[in-house]
Amino acid sequence: MQVVYIFTLIIAAAWANTEDVIARQGKGINQGNLESIVRKTFIDKKKLPGVPNGKGQRCIQKIVQVQETEYDRGMSCQHTFKKKCHVTYVTDYVSAPERKCETTFKKNCHITFKPMPFNAQVKKCYIPQNHKCEGEPEGEEVCRNVYESHCETKYKNYDLEQDEPLCEKKEELRCKNETVKLLHLPEDNEEGGIEPFAIKEVCEKWPIQSCTVEKKKVTKVHPKTECKKIPRKVCTHSNCKVVPGPEVCHEQTQTQIQNIPQEDCDLEPEENCRVESALVPKLIPKNNCVKIPKEVCVPVKTNPRQISKPVIKEWCYNPKDFGKIDEEDDIKDIKG
Repeated sequence: MQVVYIFTLIIAAAWANTEDVIARQGKGINQGNLESIVRKTFIDKKKLPGVPNGKGQRCIQKIVQVQETEYDRGMSCQHTFKKKCHVTYVTDYVSAPERKCETTFKKNCHITFKPMPFNAQVKKCYIPQNHKCEGEPEGEEVCRNVYESHCETKYKNYDLEQDEPLCEKKEELRCKNETVKLLHLPEDNEEGGIEPFAIKEVCEKWPIQSCTVEKKKVTKVHPKTECKKIPRKVCTHSNCKVVPGPEVCHEQTQTQIQNIPQEDCDLEPEENCRVESALVPKLIPKNNCVKIPKEVCVPVKTNPRQISKPVIKEWCYNPKDFGKIDEEDDIKDIKG
């Protein structure tokens, strides 16, 4: 069917080219000559209908009305629920006895005193008993006991923690508002003669002393004086008497023994245990179900109808399929 249609198109194209040939050859052309002219035109490659497609063929496009069935397309959906279950584990707690132990430490200490020698600076003073006579000594010597005061001053150091002030001087800015008259502005007589004024902030720096109290360790020297009476035998004449003289003092370094406390401590572990009720976790299986919505959709076609639809069809042919005609025979037929 395709070959017949192409052949018809070729004959129609060839006939259109034949009119020029008839006009030039005259009216003496018979039916045989006309057929030869048509055949000559038919095998002329330049005058073949269609467009080459690069594959040795020539193609002709044609618009053909094709009947098709058209539908209204859509989707038909059904909504359902699907029950889906799974096993889940719920954590529960049960009471169980549990032994708990705690280790504590007990401190055992004992203090011992160890004698330690050290050098101390001691100030020793005494009041000597002097003889005072009226003139030359006379008479017999009389002896008696007198008591001289001997004093010792020891210096003991104490480490104390006392509060000491720490002060610093700062400047504090103090401000106050002052009213200043504006002499360059006219007075407002309409409102009762109020003089124009402005409020100006005036600031001054005031020196202040800020103090804080800090704890400091200081060493204090505390003198401790002990005095005692020492008897002394004094012999004097009858016209002489014993009188106390000026106090005599001197510094002396003494080696003293002091008991220094030493503390020795040991830690003794003690384990204390008790029974307590503790909550122990336990997993319990449980069936958990949920309803899952499900949508099932299928494509549907409705309202069928016939429509005419133009379709471009491409008819292709091979010029070699129609055979070759000898060009010399065609010329002879036309001349004869």
